[in-house]
Amino acid sequence: MSPRPRAVLAALTAALLAMTLGGQVLTDSLAVGTSGADTTDAVGRAASSYFTGLRTYAASALWNRLDPLMHGYYGGVSLDDQRYMVSTIALVEWLDPHLEFAYPVGSWILTQNERVDEGLTMAQRGVDANPHSGALLGNLAQLEYLYGDGATSAAEVAERALGDDVEWPDAHEKHTWYPILGDIFRQAGRDDLDAIVQAELVRLDEELGDELAPEEHDHDHDGVPDH
Repeated sequence: MSPRPRAVLAALTAALLAMTLGGQVLTDSLAVGTSGADTTDAVGRAASSYFTGLRTYAASALWNRLDPLMHGYYGGVSLDDQRYMVSTIALVEWLDPHLEFAYPVGSWILTQNERVDEGLTMAQRGVDANPHSGALLGNLAQLEYLYGDGATSAAEVAERALGDDVEWPDAHEKHTWYPILGDIFRQAGRDDLDAIVQAELVRLDEELGDELAPEEHDHDHDGVPDH
């Protein structure tokens, strides 16, 4: 991210933080029996909490502006050509590393525009910041397979996405990514892991039933899932 957006963000954050902490200091100063050390600790905790909250809020606000553009105004434009989003996605990631949605979109745009190393690095950062995210593990595995060290390396990442501690936003998201994981396992000769995937897809087919579009039943998904 360039210095100027960070400077603007820092100035805005400082102003909001000053107003918030002013109220916090006044409240603490009026508390009966509160020592100076207690007040300092309270202000420190408030500063950390409010700063984190401001960053998270700013990240969500930016993404909520970007996502409708991606699926609405620019809905007919290939994701590969939506390079205008990269700088904003980088800012969103910096503000809130736990906002998962940005990583698959940003890493895909980068790899499709001959910035493969940057795309793989972004995908890895997403997993590092959110190690239990099934979607981000799937995204890293897919990019590793397509642009990285190939099927064997990708299968190692994809296997982590099968773990009991992995979280998915909902059953639909899991149903979107599992066929991709299965394809990686087959390409890597890991039929044992593909069997686990196929069994889970059967279960998801039954669970979701009529909620699935007809094309989703054939488990044939190429490219990046729609976010």
